Amino acid sequence: MLSQMNGVGKSHAKAILIGEHAVVYGEPAIAIPLPNMTVTATLRPAFRGQTIDGAEFHGDLSELGANVEGARQLLLRLLDKFDMINTPFHLAIDSNVPQERGFGASAALATAITKAFFDYFDTDLSDEELAYFTNIEEVISHGSPSGLDTTTVNADNPVWFIKNKGMTTFGMNLTGTLVLADTGIHGQTVHAISIVKEFLLTDHDRAWASITHLGQIAEKIRLDISENNPEHLGMMFTAAHHELQSLGISHPKLDKLVNAATHAGALGAKLTGAGIGGAMFALAKNNNDAITIANALTKAGAQNTWIQPL
Repeated sequence: MLSQMNGVGKSHAKAILIGEHAVVYGEPAIAIPLPNMTVTATLRPAFRGQTIDGAEFHGDLSELGANVEGARQLLLRLLDKFDMINTPFHLAIDSNVPQERGFGASAALATAITKAFFDYFDTDLSDEELAYFTNIEEVISHGSPSGLDTTTVNADNPVWFIKNKGMTTFGMNLTGTLVLADTGIHGQTVHAISIVKEFLLTDHDRAWASITHLGQIAEKIRLDISENNPEHLGMMFTAAHHELQSLGISHPKLDKLVNAATHAGALGAKLTGAGIGGAMFALAKNNNDAITIANALTKAGAQNTWIQPL
């Protein structure tokens, strides 16, 4: 029996604080939720058609393009589960999470859509089921996802992750504000992974030293977040950026934004995500400093900025 009420699902973005690329080689990563960057999916009954309306796609389910194949497959699986393969519906997607910037846009979208369907049918959604459905989209979009994005877009606290050892959340006890900025260039995940692999082949000792140091920095960052040490945390972020530069996966625009943030009074700054474009973030002492830093980033060429109190 179809509900005549709307089904609403909400999710948020995430950012990698530390561990980009190093996590592939067994070092820890830390991701945090970004509750100010949201996705809301609203499922409504319709008289005809199965239509989706969002910034990335608009039209009938059968006409969705290859760029959103993951979402299409997820929708087909959800329609099958709820026995509504031929049932008309309208799905509205409202998102301010940019695509391909390392903010977990696809995981957040999949999460919001899944929650909307379960809410529409007033059905309990277990963590296991949520992971199962979101993974359908993530596998198509990312090949073999670690699950870190899916976990963090549903988390309220930072997530600590080590490959093959699972994930745990830990408490954030930190005064400060994050300023995130988009370079306007799509992150190049596949290229960046290849660059690190090639560096390991051609200059193993140097590359491995950077990867190991990133792991050590991750341990310190976890302590700084837990023990409210923003000044040292900022220094660690900048140190991590320099190691990622050494690995070859930064970009002139990322470096320009990191420098602009530092000159504007940030405690530290680094790229976030795959690199070779994408996004960066800076740590500010407070919201006032964050506004100053955001303005400086815009002047330095950032396509968009977000402020996230911690």
